[in-house]
Amino acid sequence: MRTQDPMKSIGAWEVRRKIKVPALNHDADGMAVEHALNALPGIREVAADASRQQVVVLYDITGTDFQTIVAELEHVGFPPLDNWWSRRKMSWYTFTDSNGRDNAKAPPAACCNKPPK
Repeated sequence: MRTQDPMKSIGAWEVRRKIKVPALNHDADGMAVEHALNALPGIREVAADASRQQVVVLYDITGTDFQTIVAELEHVGFPPLDNWWSRRKMSWYTFTDSNGRDNAKAPPAACCNKPPK
């Protein structure tokens, strides 16, 4: 039993995403996916599990976004699962990445409910 997740986000803008990849069948495929995704900017860690046909990615949303990761997976020949639930999750991941990136660029709030000068 694991007590701590080794891929836990550390920074405020780091997120962890699980992506089902049906074409991921062998460990060599997993290594190819890991190598391709690690080359992207903002990627902190990638773990591909061929037995579960799943890729777990930890990345900084100010450096990259979910759509870039999906595009890279498709480019190397390992597109994500395309069913209703996966499309729904991908849509949610894209929205939260965009929202988080907008929040990261926002100016700091005024202190103690005082209007900014």
